[in-house]
Amino acid sequence: MENLTTPPTTESLLVIDESNKAFLIESSKWGKFLAIVGYVFMGLLALMGLFFMIGMSVMKSLTDIPFNPGFFGIIYIIMAIIYYFPVTYLYNFSNKIKQGIMNLNQQAMTDGFGNLKSMFKFMGILTIVMLSIYALVLVIAVPIAIIAAAAA
Repeated sequence: MENLTTPPTTESLLVIDESNKAFLIESSKWGKFLAIVGYVFMGLLALMGLFFMIGMSVMKSLTDIPFNPGFFGIIYIIMAIIYYFPVTYLYNFSNKIKQGIMNLNQQAMTDGFGNLKSMFKFMGILTIVMLSIYALVLVIAVPIAIIAAAAA
């Protein structure tokens, strides 16, 4: 059976020189720092969500608020869950890139860049979703505001 893959030529190989290695190591350090800070803020978001769900629900029972403030707690917890994915991709990128450079491990480098791609892809999709929600809210809120102003 013949081999259908062609061997790599010197033109198709990418060489990572010492300055590129230094840039990647520094990027992995900053990425790890940002990921750790992201995990801390994720924990704070979750704690704030629990505060809103528990504390504000008690406040609702004491006052006559027309809506349930515990709903905001659910929003905060959902934000923490969503934030988990890009932070984890960034953390994995940082670890794998550093591991790949230190051990000259091509698979670790590939996994690291795969995590970086996944982080950017996730953030891009999240940005598109958020912009769509903003546009939808705008399309709904403007006519309601116009109708409310005309009725007043």
